[in-house]
Amino acid sequence: MVLLVFFVTFARRGSLLNIAMTFYSQEQPVNVSSDQLLIDRGNWIWSAPKICVFLFSLLLAPSLLASPLKGEISSKNNERLRQALKEFPEADTNKDGVLTLIEARAFRAQQRGEEEPQIREEVIKPPKAQNPPSNAILKEGEIKGYHGLYMGHSFFQPSVWKLAKMIPSDIKGHAQYSVFSGGANGSPGGLWAAKKKREQAKKILETKKIDLLVMTYYSPQDSSIEHYSRWFDFAIAQNSEVTFMVALPWAKQPHEVEQSASKMAQKKVTKFNETLIAALREKYPKNRVLFCPYALGAYELIDRLRDQKLSGVKYILDPNRKTRAESKRKKRQLFNDELGHSGELVSALGALLWLQTLYEYDLSKLEDQRVEGLGKIDLKELAQVVSKRIAPFNAKISKD
Repeated sequence: MVLLVFFVTFARRGSLLNIAMTFYSQEQPVNVSSDQLLIDRGNWIWSAPKICVFLFSLLLAPSLLASPLKGEISSKNNERLRQALKEFPEADTNKDGVLTLIEARAFRAQQRGEEEPQIREEVIKPPKAQNPPSNAILKEGEIKGYHGLYMGHSFFQPSVWKLAKMIPSDIKGHAQYSVFSGGANGSPGGLWAAKKKREQAKKILETKKIDLLVMTYYSPQDSSIEHYSRWFDFAIAQNSEVTFMVALPWAKQPHEVEQSASKMAQKKVTKFNETLIAALREKYPKNRVLFCPYALGAYELIDRLRDQKLSGVKYILDPNRKTRAESKRKKRQLFNDELGHSGELVSALGALLWLQTLYEYDLSKLEDQRVEGLGKIDLKELAQVVSKRIAPFNAKISKD
C-alpha cells in the first residue's frame, strides 16, 4: 500500500506552475520533479499540466463548471472564481482582470489538452463556386455570393451544411467557412474564450476575404452585445464592409413546447429583435446586421405536425426511446433527442430561411425542396410562409 502525501508549493515564473511533490512508500521515499511522475504498475501518470487541472478544479465546484447558471457569473460576484483568478491569472483570456465562467471552462479544457465533446471542424466550400473578381460584371439576374464565416453550435451547424448544398446557380461565388463547437462553447462568448477556436476564426478573417460573418445565440451569459462586439470589431478591422447575420435557433426541449408554438415564438423573436439586434445595429450603423430567427421554421413544423399537416412525420420526438433510432432513420420525428438537436427537415428549412435572408432570394425560383423519404412535404412552400414573418425584421436594412 502506498501512502501519498502532497506538499504543493505555488511559485509562478512566467506562465509556469512549479510544483514540488514528495511520495512516501513503506519502502523508501521518492522525490519527484514537477515535469512528470509515473507511479508503479503504470496506472497513474501525473504531469505539471494535469496537476494544474486538478488544483484548478478544486478551486471550482464541479456544479459551477458543469451546469448553466442564472445571471452573469464571474470573479466579480463569485468567490471561487475570484480565488481561481488569483491562483491562475492566465485563465483570464482577454486580460480584463475578470474571470468569467466561460473563461474558466475554456481554461480547464485547454489544460486538460482536450476539447469539449462533439466538436467537429471543417471548411465547407460548395463545388464549382468561384468568387468573381471584385470588378467582375454579373449578368442580369445574377447575384454576387458572400465569402462567409459561419460560427456556432449543434443547433446551428446542420443548417450550415444544408445551405452549402442548396445554393442556386444564379448566386455566383458563394463560399462557406465554418468554426463549430458544441453547446455554450459555440456561443460568441464561448468561441472567443476558447483559444484554439478563437485563433481558427481569426486566421480565416485575417485573409481579408470574408465579407459575411454569421453567428448564433445560446444564452444571455455568453451571447450579449459585448460578446458579439468582440467578433464584430475584429471582423471590421479586417474588412470594414463586412455584413453580419445573427441566426436565432429554437429553445431547448422543443418537444415540450406549448400549443400555438409559432405565435409564442413570434412574440419572443420580436422582443429579441427590439433589444439585442436593435442594439447591435445602433452600435454598428455602417454595417448591415441581418437577423434570421430560423427558430420560426422549427415552430411552424411543430404546429403543422400537431394539426396533422406534415405527411410522414409522426412525432416532435418519439417518446419511446427504444424506437427512437428507427424514427430518426425513417425521419418520423422532427428532433432527434430531448435537448432538441434537429432532424433533417428542421435543418433544411432553416437553411432555406438563411438563403432568403442573406440574399433576399425569391424562393419561388428554386426547384422543389424536399427531404428524401418525405416527398409530400413542400419545404419551399414552408420557407416562403415563414420568410414573410422574418422579412420585416430586416426591412430597413439596405443591400448596399
